[in-house]
Amino acid sequence: MSGEPPRIEHEETATHGEFTIGRHAIMTYRKAGPGQIVVNHTRVAREAQGQGLAAELYRAMVEHARRHDLKVTSTCSYVLRMFERFPEDRDIIQD
Repeated sequence: MSGEPPRIEHEETATHGEFTIGRHAIMTYRKAGPGQIVVNHTRVAREAQGQGLAAELYRAMVEHARRHDLKVTSTCSYVLRMFERFPEDRDIIQD
């Protein structure tokens, strides 16, 4: 990867969505009802690990959830750890 900021793409269908950074990183979610998503997977390719790409995807997901007034549940261990690390993001967690 070059020194430029990562370009995050977001694609969404009626049932699921994903945030990607090229072929280097992906975070996927499924829609769980009106105003709710479940983040279920984050993966960074071996050659791109250690560059903060998973954190960039996490930030994009949080911003997306806030912008669209979504509540988030996660089965992804990475996202669960990030919610613990950044308590200011807990406003988007589904109670």
